[in-house]
Formats: sequence, structure tokens, C-alpha cells
Amino acid sequence: MLSVKGYFDGENYVTEGDVAVKTNQRVIITFLDEFVHPKRDLKKFVGKISESDSDLIEQAVSDGRKVDSDEW
Repeated sequence: MLSVKGYFDGENYVTEGDVAVKTNQRVIITFLDEFVHPKRDLKKFVGKISESDSDLIEQAVSDGRKVDSDEW
């Protein structure tokens, strides 16, 4: 048995990483009470930037998605 992480993108279940699944292979799907945002390559949105700047932008976007439960 193999356990993998993934998410539902609104239409499909997307695994994080390469997973070899055979046609008609049975799976067990567990729904968690947490939400993830798929990592996107932000370079295509901002033009040419360095790898370190891209990492900083991705971190800022990730931090911006965090919600403080005491805020609401």
C-alpha cells in the first residue's frame, strides 16, 4: 500500500509528486479538514526575475494565505 499527498482542484484529484497508478487500481481517498494552495510558478506572471526573488514572492504569497483564527 502506498500513501500520497494531493488535493482536489475543483475537477480532478491531483497528487503531489509522481505516482504510478494502473487503470482500475483501487484507491482509498481520505478528505482532510485543511485546505492547500497548489504551488504555482509565479515567474510566468511577473516576467524575468531571479530564482531568489521568485522564492521570496512565493513565500510572501504563502504567508498572505494564512488566516489568523482570532481575526475573525
